[in-house]
Amino acid sequence: MSRIVTVLMMLAVLGFGVFLGSRLGGGGASSYREDGRLVEAYDLIKAFYVDPVAGDSLVGAGIRGMAEYLDPHSVYLAPEKAAYSQAEFDGNFDGIGIEFDVINDTLLVVTPLSGGPSAAVGIVPGDRIVAIDSSSCVGITHQDVLRKLRGRRGTTVSLRVYRPLSGKSLDFVVTRGKISTKSVDAAFMMDGGTGYIRLSRFMATTAEEFRDALGSLKKKGLKRLIVDVRGNPGGFLEQAVQVADEFLSDGELIVYTKSRNAAEDVRYMARSGDGYETGELVVVVDRGSASASEILAGALQDNQRALIVGELTFGKGLVQRQMEFNDGSALRLTVSRYYTPSGRQIQRHYSKGEDGRDRYFHESPGNIQPGKLFDDPGRLLYEKNNEFSVYRTTSLRSIPASADSSGSVEGAALKGLRSAGGIIPDYWVAGRAYTEFYQELFRTGVLEDAALKILDDPLSSVQDYRNSLASFIADYREDGRLEKIIAGLCPDKKIVFDDAAFRKDRRYIAIAVKSRIAHQLFGSEGQVKSYVSTTDPVVRLAARLPAAH
Repeated sequence: MSRIVTVLMMLAVLGFGVFLGSRLGGGGASSYREDGRLVEAYDLIKAFYVDPVAGDSLVGAGIRGMAEYLDPHSVYLAPEKAAYSQAEFDGNFDGIGIEFDVINDTLLVVTPLSGGPSAAVGIVPGDRIVAIDSSSCVGITHQDVLRKLRGRRGTTVSLRVYRPLSGKSLDFVVTRGKISTKSVDAAFMMDGGTGYIRLSRFMATTAEEFRDALGSLKKKGLKRLIVDVRGNPGGFLEQAVQVADEFLSDGELIVYTKSRNAAEDVRYMARSGDGYETGELVVVVDRGSASASEILAGALQDNQRALIVGELTFGKGLVQRQMEFNDGSALRLTVSRYYTPSGRQIQRHYSKGEDGRDRYFHESPGNIQPGKLFDDPGRLLYEKNNEFSVYRTTSLRSIPASADSSGSVEGAALKGLRSAGGIIPDYWVAGRAYTEFYQELFRTGVLEDAALKILDDPLSSVQDYRNSLASFIADYREDGRLEKIIAGLCPDKKIVFDDAAFRKDRRYIAIAVKSRIAHQLFGSEGQVKSYVSTTDPVVRLAARLPAAH
């Protein structure tokens, strides 16, 4: 690299410091002198490090290190990752239009998207893509699939496909086109006027999708709505605000933000005339519900508009803004904190730096459970059966802010709850404990393998249900060979088949396998509908709880 380019790189790093200072309210001569150390360090590394170092890699590493020092949600995105992330949030990209899984190093077509390029050339659910542009797909990763199959609209990609039921290998040439992604995974009516909508994320099209789904359910006699945001990691704050606005009356506060610069603080208020301001409403959450999901749940809970049912949520109360660099990379920087209408700041505790970031994303919430929080958890117990224990936790929302400091066991537990952050559900559901054997089957992919083995057998009864989700949900029963299939798959995963544990959890193993078969046959929406409408204990609870007041 020439001296001129090196100088330009150093100026870029220096400019980044000035950029941050101007955006976050810093600046001045002292700030400039501090930034000078970055330039000096860059120059020393380039001049004296034992091996040659690419300047752009150094700059990226420097920005990444600064972001990691701040908080767990501030992050530097390399150009490829920034582009992928933006496409996901925009709700569209250019590709071949398939929903896929990578199972046991095999690229599996779950379903070609209706009207998409793959469906147009005859690719069908269950196909295995064994090569992309003559390059083997054995051992391919999820990220590799996206990189190979996405591309500029109008370009082509050659696929070699193996079709298990016929035993044939087929070649396809697919022309990439515009693909629209969805954030409403499923929307349908259950029994007795209860409707269900599952939101997987909050992207640019979410509010519009949600309004369309809600309008469709209202035409079918909607009386109670269940909004499921379990596993929803969040997304655009404004989209969560628009969804919440569908349920709140004119002038009700949805959320407000506070930043370093008070001029940028924002209060988001509901407007009148929206979609479902008076009907019964339940929001289902879990530990994977974060950020925008928590904004929605917190707004509806604080305005006493909805019941919140499920688990303590993730606890992300920080708002990021994505700032792009000229090379396509980006800095996703925390610029404010958000607060629920009652003033709750639900961000859970974190420590700065790489170690703190690792602990933040991997720490177990196992001890933050109602049954472990109190000397007498029975006083909160609402219901208990073989599948779960349910605790009525309305009183907990005011406890964490004034947790007992006497050193008692219960006081320490409440402080732990406060540090855990998140939205405390009105009905906190603690599920049954599964056997270690079941958890091993889940973790190692045996359940997915069992589903594929059943699907690939042309003599299996499941073949009779390939064309009707309704018939599959109503009539398909556990494969009579399930135990034999599971036992046969265990050795490859180095699992010892546990006969007693299998018998104990057989029902749940069968449910899990059926759910995965539904996914392969009917896509994500079919899987959700199959599980929720027949089996999901939390949704069944949400459907019968007394209405919020």
